[in-house]
Amino acid sequence: MQLPNSPAADKFPTIVAAIQHERLMRYMPAAGNRVDVSFSYYIWNCKLSESFHPVLHYAEIVCRNAFNRALIARAGDHWFRDNTFLAILDHRFRDDLQEAVASETKQHSDRLTAHHIVSALTFGFWEHLATKRFERYLWAKGVQPIFPCATKAVTREEIQLLIEGVRRWRNRIAHHRAIFDKGPARKHNDALELIGLVCGDTRDWVRSMSTTTGVIQGRPSS
Repeated sequence: MQLPNSPAADKFPTIVAAIQHERLMRYMPAAGNRVDVSFSYYIWNCKLSESFHPVLHYAEIVCRNAFNRALIARAGDHWFRDNTFLAILDHRFRDDLQEAVASETKQHSDRLTAHHIVSALTFGFWEHLATKRFERYLWAKGVQPIFPCATKAVTREEIQLLIEGVRRWRNRIAHHRAIFDKGPARKHNDALELIGLVCGDTRDWVRSMSTTTGVIQGRPSS
C-alpha cells in the first residue's frame, strides 16, 4: 500500500503541532524514534482504522438483526414493549430502549416497527442480551436459534465475549486510538467470525471485499 507523502518540510512542524506531538509519541518505538517515520505510522494507523469500517459495520448489523429475529420469535413484533423482557433488562439499557421507543414513535407514529427500534439501539444493548440474565428468556434452546451457523460446542458465554471484543475494538477505532499493534489481524478475524455465526455466505462476501489484510501488509518501514 502506498501511503501519502509526508507534508513538505516547511509545513511539517505546524501540521505536527495541530495533530499534537504527543500523539506521534505513541508511534515512536515502532518508528525507531524517528519523527518522520512515526508520522508515516500515524497515517498508516488511520488507513488501517478506515479499512475496518465495512467489516465492523456488517458485524454489528448482522448481530443485531439476529437478536431482533430471536426477540420477535419470543415476544412478537413489539418485543420492545414486552413487560417480561423489560423487567430482565438492566436499568441502563431499559432506559435506552424506552428512549429509543419514544424517539422513534415520535418520528414514525403508527408506522413504527421493530426495525426502527433496532437501528436506534447501541451495540452495547445487543451485547447485553448475550449475558447470563437472558439465559432462560433467549438462550434456553441453545445458541443456534439466534446464531444458526454456530456449532453445538459454541456457548453463550463465548458469543458474549466475541461480541464484547468486536464492540470494544469498534469503540477504540471510533475514538481514534492506535490499533496497529493491538492484533488487528486477529480482530479482523473476530468480526468475520461474528458474522459467520449468523451467515457464512455473508462472512465470505465481507471477507472478499475487505481491504484490511492488504493495509496490514503495508506497514511502513522503520
